[in-house]
This record gives sequence, C-alpha cells and structure tokens, in this order.
Amino acid sequence: MIKFIQCAQFINNDLNMYHAESNTPALARTSNLNEELGQVEYIFSDKTGTLTRNLMEFFKCSIGGEIYGTGITEIEKGGAERAGVRIDDDEDKRSATAVHEKGFNFDDTRIMRGAWRNEPNPEACMEFFRCLAICHTVLPEGEEETPEKITYQAASPDEAALVAAAKNFGFFFYRRTPTTVMVRESHVDRMGSMQDVAYEILNVLEFNSTRKRQSVVCRFPNGKLVLYCKGADNVIYERLADGNYDIKKTSREHLEQFGSAGLRTLCLAYRDLSMDQYKSWNEKFVQAKSSLRDRDKKLDEVAELIEKDLILIGCTAIEDKLQEGVPACIETLSAAGIKIWVLTGDKMETAINIAQHAAW
Repeated sequence: MIKFIQCAQFINNDLNMYHAESNTPALARTSNLNEELGQVEYIFSDKTGTLTRNLMEFFKCSIGGEIYGTGITEIEKGGAERAGVRIDDDEDKRSATAVHEKGFNFDDTRIMRGAWRNEPNPEACMEFFRCLAICHTVLPEGEEETPEKITYQAASPDEAALVAAAKNFGFFFYRRTPTTVMVRESHVDRMGSMQDVAYEILNVLEFNSTRKRQSVVCRFPNGKLVLYCKGADNVIYERLADGNYDIKKTSREHLEQFGSAGLRTLCLAYRDLSMDQYKSWNEKFVQAKSSLRDRDKKLDEVAELIEKDLILIGCTAIEDKLQEGVPACIETLSAAGIKIWVLTGDKMETAINIAQHAAW
C-alpha cells in the first residue's frame, strides 16, 4: 500500500518531473523499485543525443592551414564566464554573408559567396568543398531547381550538416543515381558562372566504427580519378603522404582549438589515382566484395591498400549544443550523491570541455 501511494500520489503528481514541451507528466510503471531508486550511485550515459541535442551545425573549418568561421560556441562562452570574461555574441553583428539554417551556422566573408577564389589557397578550398559534396552516402529529396527546398536524408546528422555546408559554399549536391553524383558548382571561375557536373562514383568504402573513415573513388568528367576520404584525425594522419609538414602541424593545432571549443572534428584528404593503380586495386576490391566468408574483414584490408599517401585538405568543426537543463540536472544528481560517467567517441579536448560546461 505504501509503494502504491508513493507512485500514485507522489511520483505521478510531482510537478518537478513534468515536461512542459511534450505535456508529459511522470508515470510510474512499477512500484517495486521505489526503495531501490535511492541506491543508485553511478549513471553511465551516452553523450550525443543525451547530454547534447544531436542537432549538428557546420560551425568552423580549417582549409590549407587557415581557420575559417568567426562564431563563438556555447562551450567558449561558458569557459569565458567561468574566467570572469564577458563575450558579446550579438546576432546583429553577423556579416551579410552569414547563413543560419538546419545543419549550417557559419559566418566568414572570406569564403562565402565565392570569395574563397581570392584566398591564398583557392585550389585547396575547391578540393575541400568538392570532398564535402561527393564523399558521403546522403540522399537528396525535393525540387532540385530550388536548393532551399532540398532536404537531405543521411545516416547521421553530421553527414547532412557537411553536405549542407557544401551547398552553401557553392557546391550544391542535388541528385544521386546508383553510379553518379550531380553537383551544381557556382563561383568556380571569375565570372561566377554555374555548371552542373556529374561525378561518376566508382567505389564507396563505407564508414564503420573500426575504420573511423569513409572514402569514395570518383571519376571526373575529364576522366581524372580521385579518392576522397574523410574521417577521424588519428586515422587520416596515419595515412598521409610524406611532406607538407607545415600544413599537418598547423591543422593539428586547429583540431585542438576546435576540440577545446567543444566542436566535433573530421579531417578531409584526397589522392589522385592513375588508371593502372585503380584497375589493379579494383580487381581486389571486386573479389573482396563478392567473398562469402569474412567479407567485411577483406573489404577493410583492401581499403587499406588504396587509402594511403593521402594529401590533407583540411578539417571540419561541427557544433552539437547541450540539451536545455543539463547543468541543473547534473547538479541535482551530484547533490543526491550520484556520479555520472559519459561515454563518447569525440576527441579528448571536446569531451573534457563539454563535460566542464555541462557540470558548471
């Protein structure tokens, strides 16, 4: 009787457990756990979608050793407040080229609306945007004549955010067939003209938790073969070609800066392939793909043969903001003597700074 009264009168009628947004009160489904609730000492939690909203927005990037993106993240604001420094992040101060839409929250006049052509590294910028527009498994939905009506169906919000970024940088991915990706490229030349380019997708080396990277082999309209790869910084750096030490060092520093700002990072790289290289490798790839035993293992081994001698293009930084009320929730749990362990695949700097901000 006591357990029933605790559930029906106390838990179900607890206004502090009412969720106004979804109009959902607390609902006790069992009365056998009441006395055990007070015995909880540890909570093991996922981070993405639990502490954070799982609403990814392209926020900053590093291309050819140069950082782009002038915004201030939620984590940076929290760190400044803890240090007693006030940061103004007024929406009215954003430039005329700033864009804030689903998956994209970016402001930098240096590369928006074709201004990247005047940067010291325009070729790197072009490769960066092409990689974002081609290296993915996203499906577009909507009218291709009106980019603002196109929506992207992706396996993860990160992928959708990267393709949305490519669109806003002038490389609009609007159609996919089993063998091609159609990209509407603008601002590529000095005239700012627009052209539809069909990239033939020859192979897709899919992302998984072991590989921590994704690659596509594509053929340009002029016959040029290119491997584009994106993935975690540690696996990409292991596969870079010798040389370009300055860009590697600078980009590594930028990755640490992005991580300290609570941003999720990915590295982008590419490799030009000769026809002989590709034919030799593709034979092994076809054999591995048609294998009936240890297929995934063989595909990973074959991928290793071509995902090497890469040239680093840059890195992306995506913001995933905290859920509302996370600091108050953690404070309440801490007051109850409950310790929280959060599991994440993010960089160490990202995880530490999000944890500090969440617990502050």
